[in-house]
Amino acid sequence: MRALRYSRYGTPDVLEVVETDTPQPAAGELAVRVRAASLNPVDGKIRAGHLRLLPMLESPPRGCGLDFAGEVVGTGGDVAGYYPGMRVFGSLSPFGRGGAFAEIVRVSPDRLATIPDGTGFDEAATLPIAAGTAAQALIDHAKLAAGQRVLILGAAGGVGHFAVQLARHLGAHVTGTCGPANVDFVRSLGADDVLDYTRDDAIKRRADGAHAPYDAIFDTAGHASWREARAVLAGGGIYVNTSPDLRTVMTTLVEQAAARFARQRVVALVLAGGDGAWRRLARLVSDRVLVPYIRESIGLAGVADAQRRMDTGHGRGKIVVHPAR
Repeated sequence: MRALRYSRYGTPDVLEVVETDTPQPAAGELAVRVRAASLNPVDGKIRAGHLRLLPMLESPPRGCGLDFAGEVVGTGGDVAGYYPGMRVFGSLSPFGRGGAFAEIVRVSPDRLATIPDGTGFDEAATLPIAAGTAAQALIDHAKLAAGQRVLILGAAGGVGHFAVQLARHLGAHVTGTCGPANVDFVRSLGADDVLDYTRDDAIKRRADGAHAPYDAIFDTAGHASWREARAVLAGGGIYVNTSPDLRTVMTTLVEQAAARFARQRVVALVLAGGDGAWRRLARLVSDRVLVPYIRESIGLAGVADAQRRMDTGHGRGKIVVHPAR
């Protein structure tokens, strides 16, 4: 089968399209033919070696990519409820050597959910990490409610565009930040206010009568910190980031203690994921609460260039990969 792999950590140049053995499911596993997969920033971080110090991370040679959608084509037994031809989506463990940018993946049922009727493979493949992060941040951590105010930093990206839609659905007043090319796009997602970060710095605004404080700030890509954002965060409010790198995680751990004195909360989000989280996303996309924006569909050979563009941090929505192309 065709797959995207790399034999050493490095830049996107280390990625290679190769012919490799088709993985065979062990007991308690499924084989899934990947009809679509999607890019996430974590794919590039793993490839670059940013997580190599984690003892549970298997070193290269490795596959690339985590999120996928496709059809069950085989089982290793002990997988009641799953059968060949079943449409599923999910996300592989980031610690293993397998990769979703391949024609067949081997996966355990606890990392899968069924694709709802009316949802295509491409749309389902965009959901697990990006939409899962948005849902965990706003529903589980922030417990965002109708009438509250939320600021979403990086509102046009993979996580951000889902977060805007979800916050709007929850009844919050949504302010999103993005670059000038994405202002109209973020507004079309349902944001009440859209700030071009090249002209208007949301977290440097005074929290006065003209600019009421936010009940939640969701920093989708490590654009800020709690110390910078606290002046525009309400008492009892929450600042959530996505733990984009080790420096941010360490800073957040220090800030968590300081935030308690300000009656505010700080969360470095680590995605829980799994079948329960994916089933929630299936309901949200089936109800059209979440509508994925796919800006580009590519084959395996296009992933390296797509990761280079993603590294600039100026993307919109999601990029889908078709391994058969």
